[in-house]
Amino acid sequence: MKDFIRELNSYSGIGVKMLTYKREIKATKVNLGSSREVYFLHFEPPVKKHSEIVIYIHGGGWNSKSPRDFEFIGQRIAKEGYECIIMGYRKVPHVHFNQIINDICIEYKSVLRYLQGKNIDASRVIVMGSSAGAHLGSLLVYDKELHQKYRIGAKRFVGFIGLAGPYCFEGKLPWALKQLVSDLFEKDQEWSEGEPYSRIDLLTADDYEISIPMYLIQSDHDGVIDMEHTLVFARKAMEMNIPVTFYKVTDSKNTHTYYSTAVFFDDLSKSRTLQVIFNYLGQMSEK
Repeated sequence: MKDFIRELNSYSGIGVKMLTYKREIKATKVNLGSSREVYFLHFEPPVKKHSEIVIYIHGGGWNSKSPRDFEFIGQRIAKEGYECIIMGYRKVPHVHFNQIINDICIEYKSVLRYLQGKNIDASRVIVMGSSAGAHLGSLLVYDKELHQKYRIGAKRFVGFIGLAGPYCFEGKLPWALKQLVSDLFEKDQEWSEGEPYSRIDLLTADDYEISIPMYLIQSDHDGVIDMEHTLVFARKAMEMNIPVTFYKVTDSKNTHTYYSTAVFFDDLSKSRTLQVIFNYLGQMSEK
């Protein structure tokens, strides 16, 4: 409970940063479909240093926020020399999990077509997500059934970075997460249908041998997500021979929203968590 209160108390300070940060890179907005929530932002790096495309999926409990709210993350990644895309999706309660993951998969394919139209190589894709975005991003990368349904070629994925992600819905969940997950699914729908811990089973098929590295960043003092659920997910991934690198946040600002999103405001030289994020990106960069 103490960490949850710390999480709530962090919102005002984070809000000020979001309102006052300096916008240095203008994003290109690309609208998709009939919903104003389904669009993506493209941030072009001032100096391109890496061939990988970073696709970032934002958080917000599946029920709030948009790519515009996280422009500072797109700008921060682009300044490191990466092409960066931030994807949006429809929200609870107007839609539920099936519609949201449909948005993510269809939008991902639209992003690839868009990049191709701009003659930007998208043969190497890194998916990164925070909180609810880490949940959705892990499914996009590791759920074989989604790949088959939407004809997504997994060979493009060179890695996944999840910050403060809810990957396992089994056992006793923290109160806040239990409520959010309950709202995410339709009445009587099995949570396992959208649980990364369950869906990752589909990668064990003999004809599916692509091993995509997974980088998980989590805090013992998150306030929303239980560390043990992430470790259970990580252990299962390792049992399936998926390379897993795990980092436990050590910075003092270690509550859910701070280390999963607001950390991108921090000075790289002073934030161990931010250093780890960009080190992970660097490890996935083509040599």
